[in-house]
Amino acid sequence: MEEGLITHYSVVLASNNVSESIEFYCFKLGFDLVSSYGNPPYYAEIRRDSTQHLMLLDQRSAGSPTGHVSLAFYSSDIDTLYEEFLAKDVVIKETLENKAYGMREFQIEDPDGYLIIFRQKVR
Repeated sequence: MEEGLITHYSVVLASNNVSESIEFYCFKLGFDLVSSYGNPPYYAEIRRDSTQHLMLLDQRSAGSPTGHVSLAFYSSDIDTLYEEFLAKDVVIKETLENKAYGMREFQIEDPDGYLIIFRQKVR
């Protein structure tokens, strides 16, 4: 396979309320709103730092998600990120801890119940 044909990826999450999801990701988790469509929005594109873009799509357009869906974001300073989220009253589902598989991580859920894991490799 030729290298460089796939340059990046994005994830699309179905949302029951795109406006609420934008508020959660942007105001609680520090993402930036890149673009949105509709009033109220039925689609939005967000990102944080130099990560790939995350798309939010109205559930009625997306259909039903199937199976287990979770997102994992990797951090260069997980402790600072954890403290940032605590200061913004983000509800922590699983507190920050070192795992047996070599990751230091914590977990939250977004407004639609998606599991979001923030992790850093333990050195």
